[in-house]
Amino acid sequence: MQGGGQNETNDSPRVRRNLVSALPLSLVRARESVMSHFRNLLRRYNLTEPQWRVLRTINVLHDIEMTELSRITALLMPSLSRIVRELEVRGYLSKEADPTDLRRTLVRLTEAGRSLVAMASPECEAVYSAIRDVMGNEKVRQLNALLAELETKLATLDIAFDASEHPSNVLALAPGKQRGRPRKSA
Repeated sequence: MQGGGQNETNDSPRVRRNLVSALPLSLVRARESVMSHFRNLLRRYNLTEPQWRVLRTINVLHDIEMTELSRITALLMPSLSRIVRELEVRGYLSKEADPTDLRRTLVRLTEAGRSLVAMASPECEAVYSAIRDVMGNEKVRQLNALLAELETKLATLDIAFDASEHPSNVLALAPGKQRGRPRKSA
């Protein structure tokens, strides 16, 4: 890599600083530093982070349609379906067809689900409170506003890549994922 007329190695301070400050990596590291505190708490209730997201969202919104729940919790529908099925088996959720549109499925908390959320919520709020204490209310508010703005603005981006133009050696380095069953050699 060339930089200012001098050769820079991958472990040079400038290269490392640029890598470490890359937005996607910064967001992942920030998420991990926040979620590590919640993971310990959720483990005590035998819940995963996505399960808690689903329970907490349904608790706030009550009856919610699966597609809307997927959008709000940022979970893909196959993952959400698996999570909802698991939480239903454990007695925390119930599902039923939407009476106004039988193609849609509504999800709601059971009494056991509401009790679980009521037990875990004060401890989760203590984590939120500790984060606000260390960061300050205004910075947390600004961070939430900036993240919401980032999400909104990036949703309108239309970045297109010409699939026909790629380095010829990419295919050799990264072959596509094989689909279907492997073929038996004759």
